Amino acid sequence: MKNIILKIVSLIFLFLISILIFLSVKGIETTRLNNQISQQIGNINKDLKIELNKVNIILDPFALKIKAKTIGPQIENNKKIIKLESIETNVSINSFIKNEFSLTDLKISTKSLEIKNLISFLRLFKNSPELYVFEKIVKNGYLIANINLEFDENGKVKENYNVKGIIKDTKINIYKKYDINKLNLSFN
Repeated sequence: MKNIILKIVSLIFLFLISILIFLSVKGIETTRLNNQISQQIGNINKDLKIELNKVNIILDPFALKIKAKTIGPQIENNKKIIKLESIETNVSINSFIKNEFSLTDLKISTKSLEIKNLISFLRLFKNSPELYVFEKIVKNGYLIANINLEFDENGKVKENYNVKGIIKDTKINIYKKYDINKLNLSFN
């Protein structure tokens, strides 16, 4: 009898370890967390909506975090859409269980975006005179960027954010006096 119980406990333990290894290495793809992720993004800005595809979730049991990544999402604010390459984040398991703000960081990679559309989109968040002038002088061009954000426990973006990218084939016309064509650069 003891032998049977020991075998059953061993099989259950082996099964649980196998599931833990599978979730830590391969992970799972799901759409079940899309609403919760959208709500977390909505906590940052209530007008911001995100359309997610399948989310790949990988467990990091040593850091007590879940790594989530989606490919091809779209962000919308007042009917202006920005198409992204990917969004990746780490979710604290403890905060998730306590129903607190659980995102620790957010990594966003963009597809090639038209600069004029991007400036128009950014003006929805902060309608500053600088962005207005910038929108008027930029005639066309494309931007690809990688954005890394970190959040505090209240969901506020920390000041250590990092934005890297390239600008291609940009045309700038400053008061019809100065024309800059085919401007290409990288930035950090």
